[in-house]
Parts: sequence; C-alpha cells; structure tokens
Amino acid sequence: MTMRRLALSNKKIRNIARRLKALAAWSCRFEGYFPDDLSLDQKYRNWKIPVVTTLVEGKQATPAIRKECAQQMIDAAHRMLQARPENTIDCRVVAVICLPEMFSSEICIYADLEYHRGHIPSLDSELCRTDKSLAAEWGLTLADNVKERGLRYTYKDTDGRPYEIERWYFGEVD
Repeated sequence: MTMRRLALSNKKIRNIARRLKALAAWSCRFEGYFPDDLSLDQKYRNWKIPVVTTLVEGKQATPAIRKECAQQMIDAAHRMLQARPENTIDCRVVAVICLPEMFSSEICIYADLEYHRGHIPSLDSELCRTDKSLAAEWGLTLADNVKERGLRYTYKDTDGRPYEIERWYFGEVD
C-alpha cells in the first residue's frame, strides 16, 4: 500500500522512479472502483496524494515529477468517474491539484451537490482563473468528460504579507 509521509529533513529523495511507479499503481487501483457506502450525510470523501512530501514540494520537486503526480491524480479521478454507477448521478468526482502546496492534493467525491458548488465557485467568480490552464501549461492529458477549473486565493501570513495559492479542479466541475 502506498502511503503519505512528511519529510522532516531536506535530505535528497531516493528512488524517485520507484515512488512514481507506486503512485501509478495506486492510480490504477481506482479502475472499476466506486465506493458503495457513500451517503449524503458524508457530503464528500477524499483520498490524499500518497507520496512523501519532498516528491511534490521543495527544492527537489521538479516540474516533470509534479506533472507526473498531477497526471496520476487526474487519471485516478477519471477511472473512478468511469466506474460510477448510474444511480449516483448527483455525485461529483474531481481531482484537486493544490499549488504550491501540492502535498495537500486529493481526489474528492462530493455526494452533496450543494457542498460541491460551495467548494468550487462558478466561472463568473472573481476567484476563477481564466488567464491560464494548468493542463495546457503542464501538458496534462484530459479525457473528454474531464473539465478543468482553476481558482486563485490570496491570504496573509502571520507577518501580514500576502501569498497566493491555487487550486485546480479536474473532473466534474459545473
């Protein structure tokens, strides 16, 4: 089983190819899988990206590695979307790619449509990115039924300095 781990040092990450292969195997396990115990009371269920922190964040996280991790997340969400039974049509399946803190990326199934719309604002929101596409920028491959929506948030750190984060949603976005 692939697991998530925080890296508590800046040591060079080893076995990158093996780690990416494990992530690809994790993504393939969603083939034909859709949770049968999903209820409206849960609102959503998520699966975080199962990698060590330094694979996707920090000085060792190369654009090629981050691209591969994002692609595996999108592919896993698409596999789950394909496996969704007809009677769960109100569910929404998305892969959420968070930047620059990619370790918080996840696959989400929103069982509650209003909860989904509360997390992913409409295209006319001031948060929506219309000036770029992460899929185009990174060369990500999207299936026909996978849509993209990017959101930009500005926060202030503890010293009052502004910083930006982006959340890119791939899958069923209204």
